[in-house]
Amino acid sequence: MMKLRIVIGTIVFLSYACNHKEVVCTTPTIVSFSQDIVPIFNKNCNTSGCHSGSSPAGKLNLEASMAYTQLTKKGSGYIDTLTPQYSVLYASMNATTNPMPPNGRLDNCTIELVLKWIEQKAKNN
Repeated sequence: MMKLRIVIGTIVFLSYACNHKEVVCTTPTIVSFSQDIVPIFNKNCNTSGCHSGSSPAGKLNLEASMAYTQLTKKGSGYIDTLTPQYSVLYASMNATTNPMPPNGRLDNCTIELVLKWIEQKAKNN
C-alpha cells in the first residue's frame, strides 16, 4: 500500500512538473524606451479606440511621439521610479482583473520588461 502511494505521488508530481514549466525571460541589460517599450505600446496600446488619437482612453496617449511625455507627466503616477511596482503603468498591465490591454493580458516577459525599464529610472533612451 505504501509503495503504491509513493508511485502515485511520483506520477502526479512528474505530470505536474512536465505541464508547468517555468518561463525564463531574456531581457536586455539596459532597456531602451524607443527600441523595447514603444513597440509594446504600438502593438497593444495605441490602437484605434484605445490610447491614441485626439481622445485617447484615460486621457493617456501612447503613440510614439507622445508616450514618454504623457507617462512622465509630474503627478500622473504612471511611472514611479522609487517604487516601480506601484507605477500605474505596471500595475495596469499586471492586474489580475481588468488588465491592460483589455483584449488580453500581456505575457509575463513583456510585463517584466516594462518593470525593468521603470526600475532603470524610465529613461527616454
